[in-house]
Amino acid sequence: MSEFLSQAEAVATQAAREAGKLALKYFRHDIAVEVKEGNPRNVVTAADKEADSLIRKLLQEKFPDHSIVTEEDKPKKGSEYVWYVDPIDGTTNFSRGASYFCTSIALAKESELLVGVVYSPVFSELYTAIRGKGAFLNGKRIRVSGTANLSQAVFSCDLGYNSPERESTLKVLRHLEPIVRGFRMKGSGALASCELAAGRADCHMDAKSTHWDYAAAALIVREAGGKATDLQGNEWKPDSKAGYIAGNARFHGKLIDELRAALK
Repeated sequence: MSEFLSQAEAVATQAAREAGKLALKYFRHDIAVEVKEGNPRNVVTAADKEADSLIRKLLQEKFPDHSIVTEEDKPKKGSEYVWYVDPIDGTTNFSRGASYFCTSIALAKESELLVGVVYSPVFSELYTAIRGKGAFLNGKRIRVSGTANLSQAVFSCDLGYNSPERESTLKVLRHLEPIVRGFRMKGSGALASCELAAGRADCHMDAKSTHWDYAAAALIVREAGGKATDLQGNEWKPDSKAGYIAGNARFHGKLIDELRAALK
């Protein structure tokens, strides 16, 4: 299993780097933006689609029997091993020439996360994790912050695309405003979670999680010593339906209590 997971991490790393290189060819150039599912907040570009195809091709070449679930294409199913792929997480940022976006690739066996890779091409930052082996940024071990309580915490979040989840997030922000030190909203949940894993923030929330956004990030956070759960405090898994909250393990339980108070 160890050799298999090392190979899987290497392939995911190659795919993420190549997808990032492709994205940079389009970055800050004129690029058409399409609306998905009739929601103007949810957009896609040619770079998303081409990066998706590139990643799928590489994964299928190396692991032809594995299932692949991506944001931009129909899922290929049939195996207990499943790849979760977001070719560009932070498409709105990317399409406007903002640097905060990434490629996210994860491997799971059924609901057990095994490998996570997140690559930020503009910042040349590669986050990687193998279950039980720790989390790394450009090859150096990373850990979540040692922040002791919520009064010192930097809270990161995404508003999401739809009004119900946006309203839930705004309720949480209003509730936490007098409690935490500060807020961040950067537009890429996967990358924000990885920054949390590196100690640059203390928690990240999304009221409606998607497996391709958070599968890699959840593993990286856990391997960095943090927790990744749904908003009820249950372990986050790719099929979780109750949102996503990742954070410093020292106050995660207290954070869940505050979320319940905000959303009751």
